[in-house]
Amino acid sequence: MDKPIKLEIGPEGGQEEEKFPTLSQYLLNLKTLDREKKHKAAEHVNLNLKEEIKAAQSQEKICIVGEWSESKQGLGRLPMIAAALLIIILLNMGQLMFLGKQAGGETLALAGEAFTTMQDAGRAFISGEDGADLYLFDKAASLLAQVEEEAAPLLAHSSSWLKEPNEIKSIRALLDAGYLFTEIGAHASEARQMLENLPEESSLTDYIKLVSDEHISPAAEGISIINSLLADVDLGNTPYQDSFIEFRKSFEEASAIFDLWMEARDPVLSFLGGDLPQHYLILFQNNDEMRPGGGFIGSFAIAELNDGRLTNLEFNDVYDFDNRYFEDVKVPIHELRQLTEQWRLRDSNISVDFPSSAKFAMDFLDKEGGPGVDGVIAVNLSAAQALMEVSGDLKVPNIDKAISAETFPIVLSTLVEAKVYGDSSPKAILEEVLNAFKDRALSEDVRMDVGRVLLEQMRKKQILIYHKDPKIQKFIESMGVDGSVQKLGELEDDFFMPVFTNIGGNKTDRYIESTINHDTYLMDDGSMVLAVNIERKHNFTEATRAWIKSTMEGYGFTMWNEGLWNIMGDDINETGIRLYLPEGVRFLEAKGLLKDDLQFYYDESMDLSYYYTEMRVPPGESKSFTVFFALPWKIGEDFDEYNFKLYKQPGLKNVTYTKKVYAPNRMMLSAYPFATEIQADADYVLSGPFNNDIDITLLFK
Repeated sequence: MDKPIKLEIGPEGGQEEEKFPTLSQYLLNLKTLDREKKHKAAEHVNLNLKEEIKAAQSQEKICIVGEWSESKQGLGRLPMIAAALLIIILLNMGQLMFLGKQAGGETLALAGEAFTTMQDAGRAFISGEDGADLYLFDKAASLLAQVEEEAAPLLAHSSSWLKEPNEIKSIRALLDAGYLFTEIGAHASEARQMLENLPEESSLTDYIKLVSDEHISPAAEGISIINSLLADVDLGNTPYQDSFIEFRKSFEEASAIFDLWMEARDPVLSFLGGDLPQHYLILFQNNDEMRPGGGFIGSFAIAELNDGRLTNLEFNDVYDFDNRYFEDVKVPIHELRQLTEQWRLRDSNISVDFPSSAKFAMDFLDKEGGPGVDGVIAVNLSAAQALMEVSGDLKVPNIDKAISAETFPIVLSTLVEAKVYGDSSPKAILEEVLNAFKDRALSEDVRMDVGRVLLEQMRKKQILIYHKDPKIQKFIESMGVDGSVQKLGELEDDFFMPVFTNIGGNKTDRYIESTINHDTYLMDDGSMVLAVNIERKHNFTEATRAWIKSTMEGYGFTMWNEGLWNIMGDDINETGIRLYLPEGVRFLEAKGLLKDDLQFYYDESMDLSYYYTEMRVPPGESKSFTVFFALPWKIGEDFDEYNFKLYKQPGLKNVTYTKKVYAPNRMMLSAYPFATEIQADADYVLSGPFNNDIDITLLFK
């Protein structure tokens, strides 16, 4: 790399003569000229400053040596010194400005191409395309080397008084970030390969810790540095500006994931049994028959994890435990009292707050003679079906035809309810399916996809996790997969949570399609009125019955009767519906309901009263109702926010929502999230599948 050009002005005969014992061709010596000739120095000195500066890039310095009279010494020298400095500064600045705008712009564009290549490498890494990420990272490294070569003259600039042009500053930051990024890419690729090739034996938690220490931790540190470097990059004058903005956004998201892992590593390893063996109660919840905390618990398993490996898995029918417990424990919620007189493990998920339901389940397991456990995992039937979509068909003993994701719920429910495996063990088929899925899910070709769907189903509240260790539970909460709901009575903003409970004792919820509409009206005086509409459609038809019958014939089952058809879904869907609304709302009127059909209850766990009604929907029909309420507050005259949260019940499926806000005399300044559609009569419309909690913030004037 070229040495910087320096300017030194000092007394004659000093350090210049020591450093240059003979005159250099780059030395302009004014000492030897008399006064008259000094005015005509150009006639006696053959010097082209541009050429001299260009040639001096490979030398050590340009040195101007002069002789001043006494009047020119001391402070009197300042004007001459300033003039000399100004000339050199302007020359250097002109050179750098020219190069920065011309070569700098071209080189910056090349650096932008390198980073778009890195973005493609990141996508290839995520998609798992074998070898593509390493190839693209190598290509990016090659481009960066070309950038560094072309930018060498620009990057050689070093000055304490000249500000570096933005193009050069951006190139420097991109080069530093780029080389660091290629190192991170190598770490990430190596980590993925190691995790895709887990050892067949030995401790998995120790192996994961090794991967973390050698690759994930260095990558996390590098990403933090890169985020700082990229803040100084401006690609505004190149064709890569938009893609670079996209890259930065995705990179920041990746950075958050790495940071999360570094915080979560120890709790995760503990959860997997890295310190001590961990025992979990796994609840299999059939959300074709809804309960407040998910689907009906028909069976469960006790799993042991040690050093990251599943060392034991015992399957149990919930009735085997419930039937040997004889204490008189009354059902604590009114919806279930028409189904059973005694509260047991099968009905332990009575709370929409999963940690509360999990504690009830652990308590019942202990009372009914089960082993002690460290945590609870609830898996709803719809989550198991989603997992089978990526794991593939399952072959189980005693059934000639493989079970697919599409046929899975029907085959299991029919064989269990018909007691095909006998009265003593009607759910033996569940254990066979579970073991087949376990073997398939851990195979190398689907392991990553299964992990992705697991996380997706956790976020949809179809899989929920609780651990009694506060540190591990804190991590579970940070991931948003704990299914917790804060005490609604403590909330000060608008919210709504509908809770559905099947009170018909059948599997009709599989065929129910629900729509929830929540409309808020901001009135002229600032008061607020809301309308809650719920519609439920029962989609079981003769075509459904024919499909089920044909499907089960393929599995050798033909023993149908009307009682079995009713249980399987060809029956009236009877559902109790709770409407949780802010404290202090005032009932106005209802449509589709009689006033006496809307009851008022108090939920001690939520410290909040709720409205309750029941709905009966026969097969092939739909029913709906709308209830109007006055909210207990007003929106201000000046700038004011409207905050709303829609809470999702665990295990709920086949539901869409629409949230509308009407404010005819106000101006909406901002909205989060953005509206999904535009309607002439509404100021804000957000709609979609109701898969998780929804947060909305609107700012009005």
